[in-house]
Amino acid sequence: MTHFHLDKSHAEPDQIAEEILSLDDDRAKSGRILLVGMGADIGSNLLYLSTTPDVAYPITDVLTHPVDSEGIGAADRGPLEELKVRLLLANPYLFGRITTDDSNCSLTINGYSFRIHFRDLNENLDDLGYFDLTVLATSRHHIRSRSHLDKLESISRVVIGVAENSSLPALYPALLTANSKHFLASHTVVATELSGSYAMGSCQCVGWTTGLRILADLCANQGVALHDILLHTEVDIVHPDTASSNFGTKRVGPRSEDPRDNLRPGISQVAESMLRFHPASSVNNVSLRVLTQPPGYQIQRFFLHGIDIRTDDIIGVAKTLGSSEPYLIHVTNSPIGSRSYAYLPCSIVLLVTEQHISVKRVGNIVEVVLQAFVHNTLGYCAAILSATDRILRGDAVTFIDSHNQTV
Repeated sequence: MTHFHLDKSHAEPDQIAEEILSLDDDRAKSGRILLVGMGADIGSNLLYLSTTPDVAYPITDVLTHPVDSEGIGAADRGPLEELKVRLLLANPYLFGRITTDDSNCSLTINGYSFRIHFRDLNENLDDLGYFDLTVLATSRHHIRSRSHLDKLESISRVVIGVAENSSLPALYPALLTANSKHFLASHTVVATELSGSYAMGSCQCVGWTTGLRILADLCANQGVALHDILLHTEVDIVHPDTASSNFGTKRVGPRSEDPRDNLRPGISQVAESMLRFHPASSVNNVSLRVLTQPPGYQIQRFFLHGIDIRTDDIIGVAKTLGSSEPYLIHVTNSPIGSRSYAYLPCSIVLLVTEQHISVKRVGNIVEVVLQAFVHNTLGYCAAILSATDRILRGDAVTFIDSHNQTV
């Protein structure tokens, strides 16, 4: 595909900055936030949620490839119109609420404007100016590429990769406000001290670490550190298909095989995330891709020793967490189907009926089993933006060290 710029080629950096400010002065003053990758699921939902009142520091700029126009009416659709279509397919609620302006290469949703930069990430980006934070949402390849991270760090104080990279420290949304004493490889800092690149983990990682956070808060109530009593953890996943899947089989693999009537076993990035939480051992036994809309499903198992836990204690801690961080967890005793929660901007929906949450003791070992719907698009994006808000506000945040220093 041929890549081209719709930015004004003659514009100087100062001109670009002035145009960005003119799009929306109030939003620009709250910080410049760059989204790299306007994907059909993650990018579209990050943009939509940036127009909602719960987001204090919305995305202001988007760096993405132009989308080729194909099919009927292609001659009348430029790259901005193609992005508009992508947004509508990700969120039909936005029908009639999106406008585009080719004169300054901007896209407006519900009255909020975003400057669109049609570029290749491999190009020189210096003329875009400097950003307070960049969300890298293109691919795991870019998030694990030191050269691409270096390029973005040159124009941004903080770079957040919305996937796992075990070579980077991690800013997991569920653990940002956790007490760092519960995790051996964690530190709490004021977010204004952060700089460089961080992994935010996958949607499944956010779901699993939310269960971990519930146990950490429960341990805090009992005056013990989670890392002292957590022996082993397991997670099983049913993962909805994403827009990267295609009808028809390209090659063998969970993302490449035909999804119709075809359960596809694979692997999840969460297995890498789990390795950060030593000394406990961990395993991701099941990661099954299915042709269904989000959210998906997780079964989490935690094995602990030397602690007395009741189901009611877990439910109480989870509800308290949901009250303070509603983007992270919703607690329900109504185990209706996943479709009911498709439009809930929340990372996980924890089922607390007696058939779906349990605490069992065998000798000195306690097994805790949690079951939850885990959202891999809208709810995941809500967790991401809540995390970036904390970072840009300068809150105290907890991050987890890398466990592989190769990048």
